[in-house]
Amino acid sequence: MSDLIKNIMSVTNTAIVVFIVIAAIYLTKWIYNKRSNNSNTIIRQIIYTVIVLLGALALTISLPIEPGIKGQIISLIGVVLSAAFALSSTTILGNAFAGIMNNAMKNFKLGDFISVDTNFGRVTKKGLFRTEIQTEDRNLTSIPNLTIASHPVKIIRETGTIISTVVSLGYDLNSQKVEKALIKAATESGLTDAFVFVTNLGDFSVSYKISGLLDGTDKYFSTKSLLNIKVMELLHKEKIEIVSPSFMNQRQVNDTTFIPTSLAKVDDVQNTASPESIVFDKANKADKIDDKLEELEKIEKQIHDLKNNLKDSPDKETTKKEIEGLEALREKLKKIIAARKDRLEEHK
Repeated sequence: MSDLIKNIMSVTNTAIVVFIVIAAIYLTKWIYNKRSNNSNTIIRQIIYTVIVLLGALALTISLPIEPGIKGQIISLIGVVLSAAFALSSTTILGNAFAGIMNNAMKNFKLGDFISVDTNFGRVTKKGLFRTEIQTEDRNLTSIPNLTIASHPVKIIRETGTIISTVVSLGYDLNSQKVEKALIKAATESGLTDAFVFVTNLGDFSVSYKISGLLDGTDKYFSTKSLLNIKVMELLHKEKIEIVSPSFMNQRQVNDTTFIPTSLAKVDDVQNTASPESIVFDKANKADKIDDKLEELEKIEKQIHDLKNNLKDSPDKETTKKEIEGLEALREKLKKIIAARKDRLEEHK
């Protein structure tokens, strides 16, 4: 009878351990859904991993088997984990540490344009092992965090970036006339503070680089395309041929100029739908989530400051009402963030 009771107690202990592990996972998930920094998936993944490993160890200890066998199982688990860590230290652990470092440094956030190695796009997800970006062909690219940590990362500033294009023209052209037309093209493309560099004096042509400041990054690609179009239009309008003199020297074209005939006025490219809204649909959603999280952090700070100053406030009732209003706004923002995160996870 005592052996039966002992076995029942052992099985009960095992069931309790399983229940505690499952409850700990769900509790962690619930806490992160309630907290304002629930976008920090890296720390959450680490906590889940630690819970599972400790749960496996506790489950082994609670099993109704001989102590010697328990010791062998625990030793086997230790050997397997040690071998796994040793074999994958340059990849899995490297990516994990790089992910923690990237998250701690906060060099870039969701929605930012980044260029890593040969990859360029907008950030849609920052994980423990990989960072996901949405490229200009609308597809999603997953980059190991170790690659990001070991390569220079170019981040396009949200406050504005330089858009440039290069055109090769003949030596017979007046450089001041060319510069004036190129600056006008940049201005009509929506760029500010335009400037022109002569980047190369080739054997047959001169390379002019027109650059201007784009305010924001919402229309990065469409503005780059529009600049190329405006450069062609303005140079042709000024009767400037965009054709290398070497081409003219090699082909008998008499006095024919290579400027297309003006067409009837068509709708301006700027009035069409922005291609960025289609190409970076997921990145735009991720960026909006990050904006809401920043807003939530500011509200949390305001609530914290008001509560700390409540005792010294000359009008405590007004301060309490302000705190209640901010807390209501905080809960509303949390619901919005949770809903948007669910839609983002469903977006493939």
